[in-house]
Amino acid sequence: MSYLFDDLIEILPLNFLKPMIIGTSFSQSLGMSIPLDISTTQTHYIIRADVPGIPLSDISLEISDTNVLTISAHRKSEVQENEKSDKEEDSKIVERYYGKFVRNLKFPKDSIVADGIKAELANGELIIKIPKKKVGNENKVIKVVQTSRL
Repeated sequence: MSYLFDDLIEILPLNFLKPMIIGTSFSQSLGMSIPLDISTTQTHYIIRADVPGIPLSDISLEISDTNVLTISAHRKSEVQENEKSDKEEDSKIVERYYGKFVRNLKFPKDSIVADGIKAELANGELIIKIPKKKVGNENKVIKVVQTSRL
């Protein structure tokens, strides 16, 4: 088994490969989830999630002891709230999703520093920076010795 891309595979959203396995389209299988980008530096994982129109009070982050990051957000429908109090507005087309959005990301075991996670919300973008654990000297020099064959 190749371990070269294990850290990338591990941080993919849970059930990422499910659409390919069961034959549904990618967008159908994701349902109503938070779109995000994942990048990495030598010291951090960086997650950028689109959460336009969702106030900070309706966004939550949680990291489990098994390194699963859960991003949750809730968008309330202004039209539905208006319908309760005012019948002047009648919806004809509703394309935007309202309700709860959730994404779960699993990180490799012993790869992150959970206490150092920082998140900020600006202009409808949630940016999460997760520090990587230092593994020590990643480049190791291997000494080659000469032996004599008998």
